Amino acid sequence: MTPRPTTPPAECAGFVAVSVHLTGFDEFTLRSTGMVRLYHDTTIEQVGRAAVGRFLGDLAAAGDDPGRITDPVSLDIARAITHLWYLGVWPRLARATHTALGRETANTAFVVSPQAWSEGLVWRALGGHAPGARPPGFGTWAAPPPAPHPRPAPSGARP
Repeated sequence: MTPRPTTPPAECAGFVAVSVHLTGFDEFTLRSTGMVRLYHDTTIEQVGRAAVGRFLGDLAAAGDDPGRITDPVSLDIARAITHLWYLGVWPRLARATHTALGRETANTAFVVSPQAWSEGLVWRALGGHAPGARPPGFGTWAAPPPAPHPRPAPSGARP
């Protein structure tokens, strides 16, 4: 297996900033998953730097509100990155998106790493843990789960 190229820290910081808008989680939470570099590199590998650049431009033009992006390719990239953060899986892109990108990689869904599933934001959103990955401790099933911590609304969120 060939080692992945090292991603510049500034590039990862930009990816985190975009991911905050896509997921609704803050930078600290996203970084605490340990998945930033892997998710950034996976996104670049799957859609290409040029498409990511267009997506970033479309997001900026939409006032950093993913719900206001109008380009279907950029919307699909936003969906894919969000899916990746929540489930640890790169999803299959829409056929039209894959065709528009002209990518030679297979258009299939895949788990990006064994840790990605247990670090998925879905578990934090639910206030729980990935089954079998982070057991809360013996007998804790007998008590009700703690209330999830309220998350601040992402910047640009509509009331």
